[in-house]
Amino acid sequence: MIMPGEPALFISCGIFKEEIEYLISKNKFKDRVIFLDAALHVNYDRLQASLVDALEANRTKGVALKVLYGHCHPKIMEILGRYGATRLGAGNCLEAFVGHDEIERLNNEATSFFLSAGWINSWETMFEAGKKDFDFDFRSMFEHYKRIVVFDTGVIPLNEDKVKKFSEFTGLPVERMSITLDHLIGLLEDL
Repeated sequence: MIMPGEPALFISCGIFKEEIEYLISKNKFKDRVIFLDAALHVNYDRLQASLVDALEANRTKGVALKVLYGHCHPKIMEILGRYGATRLGAGNCLEAFVGHDEIERLNNEATSFFLSAGWINSWETMFEAGKKDFDFDFRSMFEHYKRIVVFDTGVIPLNEDKVKKFSEFTGLPVERMSITLDHLIGLLEDL
């Protein structure tokens, strides 16, 4: 169970929303959390603006600001430094679920594009935001991958239609990997 030494406020990417709410419901997480839109990472300007707004609005003496983002913005450490905020000890949300070593191990088996259940259930919304902002062809992202690996915590039901559409969109097979929330809990405790 996460027992903070001082009052804390977590500002989190929305990709963790269901898992964090599940941990709260099981009394394994007790701090306040503000969730930002999960699709912000497709636009650095919007991500920075939203993160700065949340940090600015919640800067309170005696409250530790803790941010549940990886290296999702090139200036994230600079941004957090201005507010004395700390960041999750993972490069991205997928590493937060299983760890860097497991990502490397799976990639050594076959070059993989990793997703969480929340990510795959909302991939169309995220890609639409990127297409709207940058007219980016997301299909081109998948040319060098051999498979899609979805980390399934069991917290979020997978939308099978979205899984099938994503496989068709990318031309890649989708493999599910059941995982626990233990790695994420450990990172939250260390934060």
